[in-house]
Amino acid sequence: MRSEILTRVQTLLTNEDLEAIRKDVRNAIDEFRVLTQEEIRHQREAFAESEHEPDAGFEYVPDPVEAEFDAAINVFKEREKAWRSRVAEEQRVNLAQKLAMLERLRHTIQEEENIGAAFAVFNEVREQWSKVGDVPGDRHKEVQDTYNRLRDEFFYNITIYKELKEHDLRVNLKRKEELIELAKGLAGIDTLIDREKAARSLQKQWFDIGPSPRESYQEIADAFFGQVRPVFEEVKSHYDEIRASFKDNATKKEALIEELRAFVATEVEPTHEGWQQGTAAVVALQTRWKEAGFAGKEVNEQLWTTFRELTDVFFAKKQLHYDAIKAVGKENRDRKAALIEKAEALSNSTEWRTATDAMIALQKEWKDVGPANPADEQRLWRQFRKAQDTFFKAKKAQFADRDATEQANLNEKEALLEAIQAYELTGDRKADLDALKEFGTRWNAIGFVPRKALDGLMERFRTAMDAKYATLSAQRSERSIDSYRGRVERLAEGDTRGVAREQSLLREKIDRLRARVTATEENLMRFTGKGAEAIREQYEKSIREDKREMEEIREKLKLLSAASKA
Repeated sequence: MRSEILTRVQTLLTNEDLEAIRKDVRNAIDEFRVLTQEEIRHQREAFAESEHEPDAGFEYVPDPVEAEFDAAINVFKEREKAWRSRVAEEQRVNLAQKLAMLERLRHTIQEEENIGAAFAVFNEVREQWSKVGDVPGDRHKEVQDTYNRLRDEFFYNITIYKELKEHDLRVNLKRKEELIELAKGLAGIDTLIDREKAARSLQKQWFDIGPSPRESYQEIADAFFGQVRPVFEEVKSHYDEIRASFKDNATKKEALIEELRAFVATEVEPTHEGWQQGTAAVVALQTRWKEAGFAGKEVNEQLWTTFRELTDVFFAKKQLHYDAIKAVGKENRDRKAALIEKAEALSNSTEWRTATDAMIALQKEWKDVGPANPADEQRLWRQFRKAQDTFFKAKKAQFADRDATEQANLNEKEALLEAIQAYELTGDRKADLDALKEFGTRWNAIGFVPRKALDGLMERFRTAMDAKYATLSAQRSERSIDSYRGRVERLAEGDTRGVAREQSLLREKIDRLRARVTATEENLMRFTGKGAEAIREQYEKSIREDKREMEEIREKLKLLSAASKA
């Protein structure tokens, strides 16, 4: 994974346009550092669990890719440093140019007696001013205000061409009066962001117009700024409230950190279901974290680092659990391989009673062993089943009455299938689930049926059970959708961004479910044969649940879409 990030950074660095790649490189650096911290933690945990001298200290063994990555980042930092220096130098040059233009304009206003020459200088400065780029941010307002003041002073001090000047002043007055009328409509703009954008646009147009008659200058200025100033005050108040909310958001996030810390400290039930429930709880906390809002630059990153480290601890514990399961799977593989050797040794025996008891004992022991890792389980099962089939096929030739037993089992399963199809759901979800589980237990306990009837019988059994489970899932989804309507109504009452955030979260979730269904369906194709029925049923159940949840999310998205258009 880190080598992929290195390749991505090296590819980005081939682009000479630093501004175009800076954000992507910075993101790649953060991703690489997170993965490096995970590698350090893994090595530290491995060191803690390994046998070593009591006084031995942990030493991190870096991956060679880290040195390459650091070299690439050093190249990036040098380029970025040069870029910043170049931008700063350009702004200093621009400042010097604008200060020189201001001094030239000031000298022209105070000393130039030739009006034509004065206008020529003024027009030249005005044209050059618009072409010169940005100056350092801390000097922008001072320089621009000085330019505006000198420009106005120039017009007011020029007395020649009075009629032309007065005409321009009247035109400017009319344009400013038009802007005042437009400014009166600011209050009717619905959203604050649009009001601010419109007010800033009008203000820029106001300053671009130039002077108007002196006798009414202050009056119309007061009239114009009397309309736009409340908008800016409202904007300031809005952002003051946002900054005030940072403290509340920080408190919420600190509470979430403590809640996560307490959860991580508890012992998760050491089962797949237990870890799934634990993961769902952590994901729920992550969702609440996103909903808590920004806590300000000063503390937000620090809080996030602490929260992320705690989630890393949980998922590291989860990984240890599944690593232990894999280790057990390897042990079970070896035990099952030994059982296969015993079964193969018995497969050609004609001591029917003794060998049958031994084979049945091996079957029981096989079930008691537990599953090996998925990559080995089917192969081992096929070998074991082959040895069993070899023996029992030979025995079948000697004991034809076995057909009668299988026919009886077939009749019993047919009767049970009719009972499943006739079962009416009570509406009590737990009782119905218990009843369906009992049907499955009874079905598995009945025993062998004639092979030619097995596939059709199993398909009918799965179809009947799926129908019952599907009805239960539909009932649960309907309740979930009804409950969700209330949340949608609360979101719709507030900021529309809340609806957009909810839609984004649901779309991300449905994408994850779709990817998981695809992966599960691909895994399902690996399990074939009669011995894989239990595993296939578990996978198929998982797929059904994920598809049901995807359909439920689609219904929720429809509710959100309708709310956003309302």
